[in-house]
Amino acid sequence: MKNKIILSIISIFLFMLSVSAQKSNVQHLLVLQDQMENAKNVTEKRNILKEASAIPSFPSFMFISKSLNDETINKVAALLVAKLAVNEKSIKGPAVREILAKSFPLLKGKEGALLQSKLTEQMSSVSFNDGFENLFNEKDLTGWKGLVANPIERNKMSTADLKAAEKIANEQMQKDWHVKNGLLAFQGHGDNIVTEKKYGNFELFVDWKIAKKGDAGIYLRGSPQVQIWDSSNRQVGAQVGSGGLYNNLKNKSMPLVYADNTVEQWNNFHIIMKGDKVTVYLNGLLTVDNVTFENYWDRSIPIFEKEQIELQAHGTLAYYRNIYVREIPKEEMATMGDAEKSKNEMEAIQTLKIGMNYKGGKIAYLLTPSDPGYDPNVQHGIIAAVADFPGEVAWGCNDKFLAGRSSIGSGSQNTIDMVSGCAIAQTAATLCSNLKQGGYDDWYLPSKEELNKLFLQMKAIGGFREVCYWSSTETGKYNAASQIFDNGFQTANDKSTTFSVRAIRSF
Repeated sequence: MKNKIILSIISIFLFMLSVSAQKSNVQHLLVLQDQMENAKNVTEKRNILKEASAIPSFPSFMFISKSLNDETINKVAALLVAKLAVNEKSIKGPAVREILAKSFPLLKGKEGALLQSKLTEQMSSVSFNDGFENLFNEKDLTGWKGLVANPIERNKMSTADLKAAEKIANEQMQKDWHVKNGLLAFQGHGDNIVTEKKYGNFELFVDWKIAKKGDAGIYLRGSPQVQIWDSSNRQVGAQVGSGGLYNNLKNKSMPLVYADNTVEQWNNFHIIMKGDKVTVYLNGLLTVDNVTFENYWDRSIPIFEKEQIELQAHGTLAYYRNIYVREIPKEEMATMGDAEKSKNEMEAIQTLKIGMNYKGGKIAYLLTPSDPGYDPNVQHGIIAAVADFPGEVAWGCNDKFLAGRSSIGSGSQNTIDMVSGCAIAQTAATLCSNLKQGGYDDWYLPSKEELNKLFLQMKAIGGFREVCYWSSTETGKYNAASQIFDNGFQTANDKSTTFSVRAIRSF
């Protein structure tokens, strides 16, 4: 028996290690950037750069390129960015050209000479110019200006009036927005900061971070907005997470999944705008899927064909870095989107892990071969809501036997039976059944076994208290199963007893 317990502990430990090792490329790169800031020696820095070079993307190229200014590792950085540019044809554009020119003198030996030859040929191609530009130089506010009214009002201004208003807005911008330690920071008072250039069809990368209770956003073509906010602000609906098209009325506004990292940690947006359609990835997960972006300023007309990109000022601290934009050529408009969507969706599917923000909440459990509904080709499991319901509530209807199932996947039917068979308004089941969170309304009260999965992963999921929680599994006419979240003990209690409740959904 003792050996079995030891083996079980080892198995759980190995599983946790394998889960923690699974990171999306986007999340991994965010972690590597944090690690680089705290790296203590050259060896650590080199290892970080090599890890980043295994991520074949423009953001990883730009991250590595920053080490060209560090004499202790600049030769390693030069070699890695050169290899990335040679192997990944999508890494191109003015920002890339500038970096490669800086790298050339640092490429040494036969390998360096070969890379120089390949890159020279690559950079001579006309298509190489159609790539990313750096919108933020990490030194000052070059390329940005203060906000003057909205696009419709600006268009009504005379040239002289607009120029005078821009002068005032730019003076105010210098007080409200600052560059510090390579970050673009909003101080919490003032107005939006906007690009000097107008953009039509584009692809945008931007990292962002907010403080607690923070609220911000990215305006596309001068119109609000791809939402950024602290999901704890439930009173304004922020529990759905960032990355949605907040001001849409007719078309979908909420994000498809909850994908935010913890407040005060860095997040990454990858935004694609083609025509009036917007696609958004937050931290590598699809939150907006080719949705029509509405004109907030006049809903009777489509979104403007070209306008400025804006970083919203909303009265709270906000920080931005790594802001890169690529204008999408007309010939690419017809072909781009599907391939990019497929690539990112595949990554999201392959890197699911316990505790990940996903489809409205946090992943609490992934099905194993012994579970009903297991599919070796597709990952399925349980999503836990981001928080308990406030206060405590009774199970209810202690004179009927409604829901006795206890297995994984059975909590949903239990909840349906409980809601339809019990006339009491405020019960554990009705709370879960009525919940709408993260764009989903199919939440339910977990069965006995599902509740135990939440207990086993309570630290990874977060927000649990060491109190008793209800399951949807009855043990008799007057009792239902519950679980204590300080020792994991499952027991049966009178249905009139009030306990905590955490909703779940299946995916």
